[in-house]
Amino acid sequence: MNKNKISPELLNSVSVMDNNHTDYIFVNSNDFWMTKKFLDKYHYKYIPYKFANCFALNADFDDISILSNQSDIKYIHSNPIVNIQQTQIENMNLNRLTENRYLGQGQTICFVDTGIFPHFDFIYPKNRIIKFIDLINHNPTAYDDNGHGTFVAGIACGNGIINNTNSGFAPRANIISIKALSEKGNSNSNVILDAMQWIYENHKVYNISVVCMSFGAEISIDKDPLSNGAEALWKRGITVVAAAGNSGPEKQTIKSPGNNPHIITVGAFDESSMQTADFSSRGPTIYGHKPDLLAPAVNIISCDNKIPLYTKMSGTSVATPIVAGVCADIKSRWPDITNNEIKKFLLSHCKKITGDIDTEGAGYLTFNI
Repeated sequence: MNKNKISPELLNSVSVMDNNHTDYIFVNSNDFWMTKKFLDKYHYKYIPYKFANCFALNADFDDISILSNQSDIKYIHSNPIVNIQQTQIENMNLNRLTENRYLGQGQTICFVDTGIFPHFDFIYPKNRIIKFIDLINHNPTAYDDNGHGTFVAGIACGNGIINNTNSGFAPRANIISIKALSEKGNSNSNVILDAMQWIYENHKVYNISVVCMSFGAEISIDKDPLSNGAEALWKRGITVVAAAGNSGPEKQTIKSPGNNPHIITVGAFDESSMQTADFSSRGPTIYGHKPDLLAPAVNIISCDNKIPLYTKMSGTSVATPIVAGVCADIKSRWPDITNNEIKKFLLSHCKKITGDIDTEGAGYLTFNI
């Protein structure tokens, strides 16, 4: 067994594993087709994720040992649990504190989350939920049995049709919802990879320009599959916005895929104190400084999946769709802008708090764009 190619969390479980027990693992490959050939030769049952250059499969102690010794296999990860990044939720109907700018006309934002409730803000005067995919219960009709996905979508895309005050940042953008998180707000990483793969293969069909990922998982010492998947989408031309995580104020607590150096990682800003929220995860990561910027994330109002239709929530889950909506606005105004140009533009419109880049990145987004 080559322990240097096995993530620490998986190595810990391997030490107590026997051949009567299997775990779901991820195999990162140096050569996708050579690894596939090896897995086929020895009749492994696997799920290929070519876009992220990895495979998911069930493996016991002997399997992991054998796989770790293959030269074309780069690294082996566990299958960490992914969780939504909210800290609290409470029924309340208050006005949104900020105003939208460019409306997200002509853009599609994809939300990988707990689903979406067909809220008035999304379906009137026309239905902007153009696609719903359920990877958990496989229901064909849009629903949200948790509420988190509806809330997140409302921050980015709500149009405030009920009272004209709870409008999101891209209220004319189309919406795709992929339910990859359960009623409890969690999932396995392989389900998130299924969602990412669908986006990778279908983004041109549905004009997906922005992906919002208000969730996070514990990271490995190497780029894990979620990070690799997010980077693959980014390089495909899709703007990926991810939550930093709610494990602050300790350092080195950024969640995956927010640890990826390419994508836009959003921390939490508390407007009441004009400081980084205590719960907001901090960097650095092994790849450099994170988060990239902060956005409002404390006691924010958005769409609920039940009456009275609006609610209040805090967390980096809240900050992330604000930035995703602004990204859609930017692309609406400048359709040919690149991901790197969007990121540079956003960071240039931030205001520093203390200057600690591993706490606040470039600072908090001013919205004066």
